[in-house]
Amino acid sequence: MLLILLFRLGTLITLPGAQINQGDLGNEASFLSLLNLLGGGGLMKFSIFALGVTPYITSSIIIQLLSTDVIPPLARLNKQGEKGRIKLEKITRITAIFIAIVQAVAIALALTSSGYVTIPAGSESAYIAEYTVIMVAGSMVAIWIADQITMYGVGNGTSMLILVGILALLPSKLNNSWVNIMGSTFYLTSFMFFIFYISLFLLIILFIGWFETSTRQIPIQQTGRGLSLMKTKQTYMPLKVNPAGVIPVIFASSLMTLAPTIAQFFPDTSVGKHWVVQNFSLNSLFGITLYSILVFLFTMFYSHININSEQTAEQFQKQSTFIIGIKPGIETETYLSKTVTSLSIIGAFYLTFVAILPYLIGFLGIPNYIGIGGTSTIIMVSISIDTWQQIQARLIASGTKSSQKGKVNKANINKKRNSKKSSDSDTVLFN
Repeated sequence: MLLILLFRLGTLITLPGAQINQGDLGNEASFLSLLNLLGGGGLMKFSIFALGVTPYITSSIIIQLLSTDVIPPLARLNKQGEKGRIKLEKITRITAIFIAIVQAVAIALALTSSGYVTIPAGSESAYIAEYTVIMVAGSMVAIWIADQITMYGVGNGTSMLILVGILALLPSKLNNSWVNIMGSTFYLTSFMFFIFYISLFLLIILFIGWFETSTRQIPIQQTGRGLSLMKTKQTYMPLKVNPAGVIPVIFASSLMTLAPTIAQFFPDTSVGKHWVVQNFSLNSLFGITLYSILVFLFTMFYSHININSEQTAEQFQKQSTFIIGIKPGIETETYLSKTVTSLSIIGAFYLTFVAILPYLIGFLGIPNYIGIGGTSTIIMVSISIDTWQQIQARLIASGTKSSQKGKVNKANINKKRNSKKSSDSDTVLFN
């Protein structure tokens, strides 16, 4: 909690010499708003944590994609288990530094050229260089904070920083919804529409929560002592209906910001820069189509990464476990692969629909002040559920340890009592 507070304080410290002007980063579909979302909310104040953990996310995408037999050395590291994973993580972090430098310069240029940020005249280049150094350093600190939360806290640190950034913006969004819908005069019809609007928002949250906790139960058995013929004692292997989780939405959003970020290095009068910024916005037909394709493909890709059919089949054989009606080995692997593919297709359609829902509402001409659905809502609900499940798991684990400790203490007490009784009886017999 202290680390999250430290990060939130950092997102409020504006870079030295910079002045934030009236206005916003653009609509929620712009690449700057997406960078603000993925960074943890620090970009809005042009703060020392303006980049947040965005460079690390982008670097993770690139390294994971390249390690799937695209670059042989990285592919070999990917197959070396824990040792290879540690080396890949180091490569990811080094790559994140170079990505942070590019993103820091691009953000400084974009915010100053748009008029959102004003810097002292006459030394723009020096200030941009200074801002780049501070933002890159801030990003490395943010990544370190995320690591500490992952190691010593609850949940994934990177996801937690993104989550608190989204939650910090939620009150202002609710307030904007109230102001825009109600206006200056109270009308019953406006109030009823506001209630309907909030109810729809909560309904979408409920739908996402239901889908994220839905599972496909695969009946499994264990040979030997673990074999049970009673249906009441049947064991199941739960597979999430959305096996990929929230990662596809985060990664697709990060990739959507890549081209507009690079375009900031071109002059404002460039036709190519204008085309990229316009068309890679989620308000354009091209942008929403590309975003949908990326979410769908990433869901299919990460579903099979999260549930490795080959490794699961091998573990089943080692543990003398089998799926009822399926032979161990190749048949189990094939069955699991087909099941994961079927679930990932369902999950891909679900994620894509919810991710583009606010923009579809915008295309229909309906105002979407609070962002019903969309990337931020999926991330908020999914990470919250995952964090809550981890808290429950730790409570159960600590309860189990306490009960085991209690049993050991009770056993020791009984042992002492028995030994005392034995010694007393020995004394009596001896006398």
